[in-house]
Amino acid sequence: MLSRHNILRTTALAAIVGGTVYRSVRTLRKARSILPLGQEPSETVLPPTVTVVVPARNEEAVLDDCLRGIRGQTYGSVQGNGSPALRVVVVDDGSTDRTGEIAERHAAEDPRVRVVRSDGPPAGWSGKVHAMHIGVEAAGEPEAGEWLLFVDADTVLAPELLGRLLGTAEQAEADLVSTPGGPPENSSASWPVLMPAGLQMIGENADPMGRGGKAFAIGHCILMRRSHYEKIGGWEALSGRRNEDIAIATAVRDHGGITRVVEGLSYVTTSGMDPFRQGWDSFRKSFVAGTHGSLPLLLGAGLGQIALCLASPAVLVSGLRGADPARIALGAIGWGAQSLAHLRTARVMHANPVLAPLAPFTNAVFGGVLLHGAVEVARGATSWKGRAARF
Repeated sequence: MLSRHNILRTTALAAIVGGTVYRSVRTLRKARSILPLGQEPSETVLPPTVTVVVPARNEEAVLDDCLRGIRGQTYGSVQGNGSPALRVVVVDDGSTDRTGEIAERHAAEDPRVRVVRSDGPPAGWSGKVHAMHIGVEAAGEPEAGEWLLFVDADTVLAPELLGRLLGTAEQAEADLVSTPGGPPENSSASWPVLMPAGLQMIGENADPMGRGGKAFAIGHCILMRRSHYEKIGGWEALSGRRNEDIAIATAVRDHGGITRVVEGLSYVTTSGMDPFRQGWDSFRKSFVAGTHGSLPLLLGAGLGQIALCLASPAVLVSGLRGADPARIALGAIGWGAQSLAHLRTARVMHANPVLAPLAPFTNAVFGGVLLHGAVEVARGATSWKGRAARF
């Protein structure tokens, strides 16, 4: 007969593994709610204006490809009145490299492109949010039916992307849609190692369909109706936010709008996760921002992630050593559930799923990202692109 101690221990282990299975099943369900990329919208006499805003700080290595992709969009070269349906505002956000020079060259080549310069955010603003704010302001007064497209400078769009993203928003009757970028050629280990766990953890706190406490959005590429941008108060209402993508999607949802995440990775590429150290730092920044720089939250989440992910292998090994079929089954179920979730999230992000069988260990590695964030907060050393981050 099992002792009381053994019963309690087995119950605790079963609860931990059950939590792992629950997380994995929830991840699979959320992944299925991501919209496939639709077709271009039905033809209209007057296609709506789309204003593209590209915030760029020290992006000389990637900005040229980004702007070539935007300028190469097949969507609405001109409106019915002869004006371009696409206009582009590049915000040189206090760059100290050739970012401004590259942007100005594109503006000289294409009258749809305009460059504005910022010397940095005023007090109370985060840098990227302020850059996007002045980009919209530089575009002028809102137009009827206008859309805003916010694109990171390390992101490259395929020619059909904008038209198809507009078509998807139209079909879903959405007011904000976003798509992550997929990996570039010769991408780093951050994609198979960090991306599946990162997507799972973000998805646990924000929903691709805009349900729950927060609406999910990906900052690489966000398309939204300008009418809803004005309705929520624009970026000015979110001036200090550093997880600006989720913040603006949640604000749109809270003001009666519909938000959706779209699977457009075959048409969007980002180099922002490469090399591995940059991908690590990008996730660290996101989770420090998402926790508002809370040391207890980062420590708890990091240690909890490691413990929860490694519990299943530990239970399996314990069962094998003690020839305990119940523990072997528990450990195998928990391990398998993590592997299935890893496989699905890797495929969503177009990452190599080869490490799915090792999911408990790659997931535990992601706990190190959170602990690194905790260390940076404790040191008061949180920064991004050379600017201190304050919470």
